[in-house]
Amino acid sequence: MQGLVYDYHCHTTASDGALSPTELVHLAATHGVQSLAITDHDTVAGIEEAKSAAQAKGVELINGIELSVLWERTELHMVGLGMDIAAPEFARLVMSQQDARRQRAIKMGQKLERATGLKNIYEAVCDIAGSTAPCRPHFAQWLVQNKQVRDTEHAFNRFLKVGRSAYVSTPWATLEDATKIVNESGGVAILAHPTRYRFTRMKLRRLLSEFCTYGGKGLEVALPRLTPAQSELLYDCLNEFPLVASGGSDFHSPQQQWLTLGKIPALKTGVPFVRSLLNLSDTQ
Repeated sequence: MQGLVYDYHCHTTASDGALSPTELVHLAATHGVQSLAITDHDTVAGIEEAKSAAQAKGVELINGIELSVLWERTELHMVGLGMDIAAPEFARLVMSQQDARRQRAIKMGQKLERATGLKNIYEAVCDIAGSTAPCRPHFAQWLVQNKQVRDTEHAFNRFLKVGRSAYVSTPWATLEDATKIVNESGGVAILAHPTRYRFTRMKLRRLLSEFCTYGGKGLEVALPRLTPAQSELLYDCLNEFPLVASGGSDFHSPQQQWLTLGKIPALKTGVPFVRSLLNLSDTQ
């Protein structure tokens, strides 16, 4: 549906966002968002709360998740939309992903204790996150609060990103398995923020070719802050592969003023939109 204000990629306190599901829905409504998917990292814990808020605000809420997956030993992110979150295989996948996050967090805490000389870091980060499976931004927040780094960016650059002392490689589900489970649960599997991986054009095409053979159906192309060259590349990929377009702000916090819920580029005319696969009444 032309003119629909949507956002199919955003985060709440159920993972590493700053707003509760209710607060996020209210903010989305303030920004005129009509259709919303909350896509927390490897969890659907915020969806039930969000449903009540969305109903009260007249916002269409679509079940969503952002899954961490492995492809050729590289961590990628895959958004799932429209799944039956009670489907047994999907529920098992989420439980497995949460356990992987929990074990990763324990190891990260141990590594940071060795690096900083401080104790009980995992437990302190769990308090910040309100979860036993905290995300890396929660560790970054702890590092800032304990004056180990200047800010969140410094935390990642010094300790948390790939190759740094507290980084932990994680046994996520494979892209193939996660895609199949999302499909079997009635959802649509979408490759998230494809330019963020900094793949060559050839490697991205190889990834998308395999993704399609696994049953992948979508590609995020409506994203903030893309360069013209990046946008052209993604539309070229849409033309080459049997994929529909999706998009979202990847909103985490109102402090990120460059990311506003629902403020994403309009899709080009005639581009197949993910709503056409979601059994919804309106399609673009």
